[in-house]
Amino acid sequence: MRMNDGCRKCQLERKLNAFPAGATQQQITQYQASVMELVTNSGSASSPEIASRISAVYRRLFGPEMDYGEIKRHFNALMMSLWPVMQESVEKAPDPLERAIQLSMTGNFIDFVALDHVDEDKLKQLLRDSHRNTVDPLQLEEFRQEIRVARRLVFFTDNCGEIVTDKLLIETIRKLNPEIHVTVIVRGEPVANDATLEDAEQIHLEEAAQEVIGSGNDIPGAALSCFSKEAADAAKEADLLVSKGQGNYEGLSGCGLNIFYIFMCKCSFFMERFGVKQFTGILTRENKELRLEHTKQEHA
Repeated sequence: MRMNDGCRKCQLERKLNAFPAGATQQQITQYQASVMELVTNSGSASSPEIASRISAVYRRLFGPEMDYGEIKRHFNALMMSLWPVMQESVEKAPDPLERAIQLSMTGNFIDFVALDHVDEDKLKQLLRDSHRNTVDPLQLEEFRQEIRVARRLVFFTDNCGEIVTDKLLIETIRKLNPEIHVTVIVRGEPVANDATLEDAEQIHLEEAAQEVIGSGNDIPGAALSCFSKEAADAAKEADLLVSKGQGNYEGLSGCGLNIFYIFMCKCSFFMERFGVKQFTGILTRENKELRLEHTKQEHA
């Protein structure tokens, strides 16, 4: 999904003055000019792709960006400490798939890019109240049917901590279809608090999925054209895909693949697009017409 005016405004608000305190005026001028150029002339690029390009400019001028390593390890451990309660909640639910989706939606709250601060008490409260999240019944049933017949599923993760709820959702999916092969794609390189192979190892994501690979880049979203061959081939060969988070939606929306999107609406663009309040969970599907057109092109 290419950037719109709302995304451009957001990028400028977040990035234009995001330079270190010790920066020289020459560095600041150079940085701000580059940010303006990248955002204003974004072309067909998605917001996560532009964010990655801005990060490259930052590193060239100022050095490494903030290291989220300690924060990521903390939230992974925090969410794993809640695993027994969340797992029991799913197992005892009238509809385990719906319950796992509710928790997965809520896990998307852990986002240090869309939110300036992730309040742990609020996170725990949201998780306790997650059974109240409304999951579109039509989308839920379509997703259930797709799971039952799918052979290969690719799951795009988003943030640290959140991947614990993703692990629970994947575990639930595989109980519905024990024959399904699940490949999880995490970020190929560290970027903000996004999940990488290191995070996947910390929470033992391999216990739920048969394969966990990196995207091959540091884009804070899923951009198929920028994937490594391994990740791109996995996505193209899958007959069902699940995309977690706003950034992955921005990178993938409109691609025409058979994708179900799960996320929490945290910024004004998503709230307006889906007509909901902040922190509302969403389960939605790639446009049917685009999927049909993609299928025709694949078989042409």
